[in-house]
Amino acid sequence: MTAFARKRRWAHFQDGGEGRCLVVPIDHGLTMGPIDGLHSPHQIKSWLSPDLVTGVVLHKGMAEHLKCVSGCGMMIHLNGALNLDESPDCKVMFTSVEAAVRLGADGVSIQANFTPATAAYNLHLIGSVVDEAHRYGLPVLVMVYDKTGEHNSLNNLRHFMRAAVELGADALKVAAPANLERIPELLDGIQAHTPVLFAGGALDDETRLLDLADASVRYDAAGICAGRNVFQHPDPRKILRKTLDILRRRMPDFDGKQQIRAA
Repeated sequence: MTAFARKRRWAHFQDGGEGRCLVVPIDHGLTMGPIDGLHSPHQIKSWLSPDLVTGVVLHKGMAEHLKCVSGCGMMIHLNGALNLDESPDCKVMFTSVEAAVRLGADGVSIQANFTPATAAYNLHLIGSVVDEAHRYGLPVLVMVYDKTGEHNSLNNLRHFMRAAVELGADALKVAAPANLERIPELLDGIQAHTPVLFAGGALDDETRLLDLADASVRYDAAGICAGRNVFQHPDPRKILRKTLDILRRRMPDFDGKQQIRAA
């Protein structure tokens, strides 16, 4: 029964058209402080609309301050660290799945930055959070990052993604390869059973985000989970509309024709 509940709640993060996700994380304030675009709840409310966003990721305090996350999925982020911490890649838990349930969350998320020093900690973290969340029927998004320094290889990231899946993660967020044509290699054997969202990364020209959305459609990824390239854009509503329009396209089949992506 919990699998049905998780699937039903995950649907709150999917667009009604092709079933892809346009999730905006706004959890950066804890790590980075009041950065541009997140100075106040008022700024966020100006673009946080269910006709532009399928879901949002945020910390429990901001969820209470906004009081307007309706019509789209709400995911409470459970762990983190300040960027001035001596071990910023060790993301500690500071709230619980139960607290997220009390806030009315549709899902929970955790970030796992994998280094040789954090690998064992992350495995325990993912396994524990999945066990607790699944008791409540909540899906778990694991944000998987390879911080080993081997940036030219997908092997480590694929290993970390597989580890999260082995421990029961319901969905993954990862950084796309610099060469977007390598996305099929990254997703091979994973996206058939576990939704994979691509991170937007640091603020860049909007064409990068739009190209990423296009690649998500072409290679059958689950969608985009982008923060700074949305809320730090000169016109967040405009870039959200452009991105969502791309994600609503039908996935091309191998003959170059168009087919409806299975929900």
